[in-house]
Amino acid sequence: MEKFPPQENNKEKEDFLIHYPLPKEFEDKLSTAMELKKIISSLIEKDSHENDFKNFKELSEFAKKLKIKYSDAGEYYLYHLMIGSSLNKERMPTKFDFQGEDSIEFFLKSKNI
Repeated sequence: MEKFPPQENNKEKEDFLIHYPLPKEFEDKLSTAMELKKIISSLIEKDSHENDFKNFKELSEFAKKLKIKYSDAGEYYLYHLMIGSSLNKERMPTKFDFQGEDSIEFFLKSKNI
C-alpha cells in the first residue's frame, strides 16, 4: 500500500543522505542541497561531453579561494558537497553556506546549465 501523500523521490533522498548526511539543524535545507548537487553533477557531465574541464576548474578555483579565505571552510556543509568530500558523522559541519559573494548556493545557481 502506498503512503499518503505519495513519497516522491524517496529513493533519491535516501541515496543522497547516505553520501551527504545532513546535520539536524540543516534538515530543512535538504531540497536545496539536492538541487545544488544536481547542478554540480550537470556541470561535470557537461565537461565530459565537451571533453574539457572548464567547469571542474571553475569549481576547483572557487573552492580553493574559499579554503584560503576561510580557515574553517571544512565546517560548511555546502563546501563538502561542492568538493565531493565525504562527511564524518562524528564531526558534522556546523554551518551550511558562506555569506554574500562567497555563497556556494549563489555561485552554483549562477552557472547557466
